[in-house]
Amino acid sequence: MMKDFEITEELAAMRSIKGTTTGSDLFTEVNAFLDKLGLKWDKLAGVTTDGFLNLTGKNVGLLKRMQDKVSEINPELKLLFLHCIIHQEVLYKSVLKINHVTDVVTKLVNFIRTRALNHRQFVALLEEHETEHGDIGYHTAVRWLSLGKVLKRVWDLRAEIREFCEKKGKDIQELSDADWMADLAFAVDVTALMNELNTKLQGKGLFAHEMYSLVKAFMTKLQFLSSQLEGYILNHMPTLKEATPSVDHLRRVTAGVLFFSQRGELSIHEEACSEDVGSLWIYLYFRTNIFRDEVEQIQIQILSH
Repeated sequence: MMKDFEITEELAAMRSIKGTTTGSDLFTEVNAFLDKLGLKWDKLAGVTTDGFLNLTGKNVGLLKRMQDKVSEINPELKLLFLHCIIHQEVLYKSVLKINHVTDVVTKLVNFIRTRALNHRQFVALLEEHETEHGDIGYHTAVRWLSLGKVLKRVWDLRAEIREFCEKKGKDIQELSDADWMADLAFAVDVTALMNELNTKLQGKGLFAHEMYSLVKAFMTKLQFLSSQLEGYILNHMPTLKEATPSVDHLRRVTAGVLFFSQRGELSIHEEACSEDVGSLWIYLYFRTNIFRDEVEQIQIQILSH
């Protein structure tokens, strides 16, 4: 960010590492590129990584070495370590406890897609039924948006998938379970909401306070949906409405949404969690010690709102 608050984004460096990729190897590469680019370690506010041990190891991982380097310059500066800053909400499904849905969907997709004969026969069945969708795709774990798309596709093709499994002698009891189908419908609607938030957060040129507002608005939306679900009002959950869940089952779903909205648990690591996840964006922004005078003015303006 420039002094006039114009945001610029640029890929600083990309390096292919051959041989070993220990925490020491990774740190050597990062340190070399920072020196080459003239970037100062004490300007570093946070680091986002995936969960591999060579990155996150407490003793010799890359993050530990980066914190040690920063501490040599400024002992009071503590880096903020995050797991996929945009995609923290991936693990929301563990909070809502719908792994029983995603596990079955994964098993269904793998049964159809991993065997060439099954895949051809399934595509032929869809052509025979003249369905809107001509195939079903994989869910890629590292691509968050794909999960919502796969859940929606499985819901749309649920009748054809059930018919195909019956023809192949594959017993998937969940496909005949009304409560499980209601959970699948609920997962489709919630992932659609999460994908909408995810896409907005990835918009270019966003300020930290704008991202904060997006997350706060999302948490408010969840509370609103929870109150509607308590009254069996499903206008904003179209897939769940189509599934026509029982009142007792809907009550359990509502409890999950309310817990999710109140706690805001969208992070994989406890150290990246916050009672208000949106505050992470503010925290990251104000942790940078550039333009300190301007930042103090912005902070005052945000608090005044």
